[in-house]
Amino acid sequence: MIAKISRGELSAKAQIILSGSSNSTTSSMVAAICYAWLLENREKEQGGSGVVAPVVSMKRGRMLKQKQAAWLFFHLGIDASALLFSDEVDLEGLMLARQLSILVIGQDVLKTNSEVGSLCTVLTDNYCEEAYDLLETPNLKKLLLAGILLDTQNLNSAAKFFTNKDAEAVQLLLVGSAPSQRHELFEQLMQDHRESTFLEALRQNYGKPFNEDNYGSGESREQRTSTTKSASISPQEVNIPTTAKQKPTPAPAPAPAPTLAPVKAQEIASRGKNKFFLAKWFGFGSK
Repeated sequence: MIAKISRGELSAKAQIILSGSSNSTTSSMVAAICYAWLLENREKEQGGSGVVAPVVSMKRGRMLKQKQAAWLFFHLGIDASALLFSDEVDLEGLMLARQLSILVIGQDVLKTNSEVGSLCTVLTDNYCEEAYDLLETPNLKKLLLAGILLDTQNLNSAAKFFTNKDAEAVQLLLVGSAPSQRHELFEQLMQDHRESTFLEALRQNYGKPFNEDNYGSGESREQRTSTTKSASISPQEVNIPTTAKQKPTPAPAPAPAPTLAPVKAQEIASRGKNKFFLAKWFGFGSK
């Protein structure tokens, strides 16, 4: 769709949901994907013809260092070839042609304002009544749940920051699931996955790593930080707290927007991006 708009083959305006103004985390990628999916469904319900697409604010090859996110997408059967990255879309050209608008996660939409610990909590809270039927989509719920658990260290009281709203969002997303799913999913996310099928999917979807000898043993910076925190704090977990919120940590100053390297529409089309449908991501079984 984006490629067709770029080539002038489709007369439509695209709305890009960018996963943060700087390097993406797993939760910011999840928030961008889920927010775009929800907006697209709302657009269809209202009879609109606009295109909504999430774009990960980093180069595709950097996903090799974001193994938590890569494994989560692989585990849920999300088509990684349908994901768009900032080096694959000529955002500047489309904006100059007035063919798209950009919303940045955490900056333009889904702001935490130091009131919650996760962007995914804001999304879950905003849509829990307005579009609860959409939040019932199994893979959408698992994506949001994973984002919150990573940001709050599985609702650990010794984590950097989380509130009652984060815990309530987790409870909402776990409705209809086994009580143990929260802990099982978090443990899976923290593992260093080296399954041959996953490693091969990494190669196919994100490119060959620079150092093949270290392939399969590297962790993303986010995963290393999470693992260190988990090992250094006592596991005082809070299921659904009812006490007052912890004192918020002041929000950091927003990072400058990244410089995006434009890629021609023909190159995007050659990689299969000309058929971009968000809805097809959700409905696959887990690997």
